[in-house]
Amino acid sequence: MSGFCIYYDPVFKLHEPPYGYHMEAPERLDQAVEGLVESGIWSLAEHRTPPRRRGLYVFREVHSPDYITAVLELAMRGGGYLDPDTYVSPGTPLAAEAYAAAVLDAAESLLRGECRVALVLGRPPGHHAGFFGRAMGAPTLGFCIFNVSALAALTLHRLGYQPLVVDIDLHHGNGTQDILYDKPVYHIDLHQDPSTIYPGSGWPWQTGEGEGRGTKLNLPLPPGTGDDAYLEALDALLALYLERATAPDIVVVDAGLDAYWDDELGSLRLTTAGYHALGRRLAGLGAPVLLVLEGGYSAGLRRGLPALLAGLAGWANPFPGKPTTTDRAARKQVKDYLGELVEKLAAG
Repeated sequence: MSGFCIYYDPVFKLHEPPYGYHMEAPERLDQAVEGLVESGIWSLAEHRTPPRRRGLYVFREVHSPDYITAVLELAMRGGGYLDPDTYVSPGTPLAAEAYAAAVLDAAESLLRGECRVALVLGRPPGHHAGFFGRAMGAPTLGFCIFNVSALAALTLHRLGYQPLVVDIDLHHGNGTQDILYDKPVYHIDLHQDPSTIYPGSGWPWQTGEGEGRGTKLNLPLPPGTGDDAYLEALDALLALYLERATAPDIVVVDAGLDAYWDDELGSLRLTTAGYHALGRRLAGLGAPVLLVLEGGYSAGLRRGLPALLAGLAGWANPFPGKPTTTDRAARKQVKDYLGELVEKLAAG
């Protein structure tokens, strides 16, 4: 597929644990690149380096000045932990600036028609970071610092475009929902049942408020959900979206790969077959797609990410395998949650 772009810069690795082991580490990018190289996708893409950085001030669109200052001050003191999960290092501001610059440049390139699909292979992740940091009652920031997907969505909306945010991470994008909750920007989020996993939000009745009322479409998935029920859930959410809005100008994907069955962190059971089909469905919306890297810590990055990109590009699955199925009880739970969402939307 022509027009497939990857943004990557070694500066993304400057966000690193100040001491000890942490699963959200620079090596995550090595695993992602390893999978893309093995699949052949790396050599087929146009590679772009993030443009000149615009400074952390761009995040004032989505974060309070006090939160941004707190992160900067901790970095200047040599780094440390914002909370038990989430660290800051001296290189975090530089990595975050580059990530923001890459995401905004990728969005512009997509809308100019220079790319059809753009993957920003950056970090630190951001979808748990809300306006004031921790969001929607979450106990921590969940490894996240600045919310680049919300930044892209709000910037595009301000410029007159209609973005659609689709979060496929294992965990609910509570920070993104917090920032967009009263904004007329649609946000679709599939995630493991909040009663079983961090951050504990993302219920069907959380559909937005004010100008954003009815634009937040959350669908929890019980542990054990496989490819079949996951894709049915996505189809249902996309259908709801298209009933309520015109086709998007651009799709911003919070591309967490930790719902992969062997990624060790959760209990959803997506395979490469599921991710490949997911990519085909998103491509079917007919809009350019911007992928922002979120979770994924092992096999999801090496296998799930290439399968997702191949689906978006219309290529064969580079790592074919047997799809997973979902038991009757879990399927019923998905149906019940979908019913709650439909009822809430109908009530207005």
